[in-house]
Amino acid sequence: MLAKLKELLEHIEGSIDIDNIQRAELLHGGALNWEKVPRLPVIASYPYPMDRRLVPFPHGQVFDDPEKMLYNQLVSAFDSSVYLNNEVGDDLPVTIRADFGCVMIPSMFGAVVEQVDDNPPWIRQNGHISYEDIIGISPTDFDRGIIAKSAARYQFYQDVLKDYPTISRAANIVMPDLQGPIDNLELLIGSGVFEDMYFKRDLFLKAMDVVTQAQIELVRYFGRFVNNRIEGISFQHGFPLKGGILLRNDTSIMVSPQMYRELIAPFDERILKTFGGGIHSCGDVNRIVREFISVKGVQCFDFGQSELNDVASVYQLAQEIKIPLTRVAVTEQELSSCSVLENYPTGVSLIFRAKSFQHAKKVISEYKTKL
Repeated sequence: MLAKLKELLEHIEGSIDIDNIQRAELLHGGALNWEKVPRLPVIASYPYPMDRRLVPFPHGQVFDDPEKMLYNQLVSAFDSSVYLNNEVGDDLPVTIRADFGCVMIPSMFGAVVEQVDDNPPWIRQNGHISYEDIIGISPTDFDRGIIAKSAARYQFYQDVLKDYPTISRAANIVMPDLQGPIDNLELLIGSGVFEDMYFKRDLFLKAMDVVTQAQIELVRYFGRFVNNRIEGISFQHGFPLKGGILLRNDTSIMVSPQMYRELIAPFDERILKTFGGGIHSCGDVNRIVREFISVKGVQCFDFGQSELNDVASVYQLAQEIKIPLTRVAVTEQELSSCSVLENYPTGVSLIFRAKSFQHAKKVISEYKTKL
């Protein structure tokens, strides 16, 4: 085993605080269920302090190296760190996933995956994939694309972590990023998918049907590796979420609420009615968020950039139907003064984007000691 990975695992195995992790999980669960909580759960995001003995590998090195990927998942993932969590003192859960970015389902349908420098894998759209190609591919052909490689990565995690019982007890092995039906189709077809909603509607809907079924089948396929520790809770990008899956809907903010409701929501609904879960979107969702939280089966809404949105109005909508909001960005002043609790007493989890590791420690400590 890689010496740095062994050192890291032994350190975490001997230092992880199960009681604190369980308290944080209860806090997240209470907020997600709109229960009265002593404080809102908060996760800090910060640049990794590169003066530490253990530092992350360059991102470009992890995709073909399972040991480096596991190492980075624990040292620095999503701008947080399981390794440093005891020092920061936030409510970060222990999560590990096969982290190949957002290309998994497109790779099944013949998309060209490329990875450049330290960027995550991406799809090179070459105009060679047609709707007929997509419709003709079986949604259960798991030998295509990077599916087998991802499954092997999960098997590697299981094989390594069985020798570390405390980490195994604390860790949530979680789903890979499977995106959502419209995001996957846009990755395959390109921006022309928006025009096709009008002029190739029949083919668009048939392709959406196939990529939706592929996502359902992949959730079942990877389910043998997943061990979400809390009943009714799953995890993505380091945050607990209600239900079994998080659908990405970044592409949907480019269409009208009516088009989302008519052409995209029925496919989101099929997945959410099967597994329960949440909808995520980056960007400005003010215009369409009512549609997102009205989809049958939706159990939470996950912000990508809450700073771009009228969170108070979204919270009012969500509160009426008890749909929790996750990753609501909060300022230092709101945390240090605890004024955030006046606006959002429950039903919300917070993200604090700190300027540095020391800044994260300071503000999280102030927040917790004020209560």
